[in-house]
Amino acid sequence: MKPYDDCIHCGGSVKEKKERLDYRYHGQLFIVENVLVGVCLQCGEKYLKATVAKKLEKLVSTKKTVWKSVVVPVVSAI
Repeated sequence: MKPYDDCIHCGGSVKEKKERLDYRYHGQLFIVENVLVGVCLQCGEKYLKATVAKKLEKLVSTKKTVWKSVVVPVVSAI
């Protein structure tokens, strides 16, 4: 059995990789490094296994493991 199904958007093959992931939790943006995600080799869509998603939520909800913070500029298109 394959760890991931094919991509639901384009039908491409999905391969597991360690990636940097933007993760939103209660309106806050966290950048989490070295996350095992499934990545579509055609369109780049990312997929999380349920166990990984639960670990991410636990990680960011405690905020005990924050390594560094960065300032992100916000602009308006209007």
